[in-house]
Amino acid sequence: MKRKLNENDVPEAVIEPTSKTTLTVSSFSDLGLDSRLLQAVTKQKFSAPTPVQARAIPLALSGKDVLGKSNIDHT
Repeated sequence: MKRKLNENDVPEAVIEPTSKTTLTVSSFSDLGLDSRLLQAVTKQKFSAPTPVQARAIPLALSGKDVLGKSNIDHT
């Protein structure tokens, strides 16, 4: 069981989900990004976020620290 400090700096138990949540994100616009960032992504001709991006970007936007790892497929 993990513990995290609450607003009074008292350790409290943190309940973790038992399974990974799957987000359905088909485009960068589904992630709620700033319009300037969406324009830059479109200009670079990226069509859809990778699975790692789809999971990491919402966490980063909510202020959480993110460390991601993905298998690279060069086929």
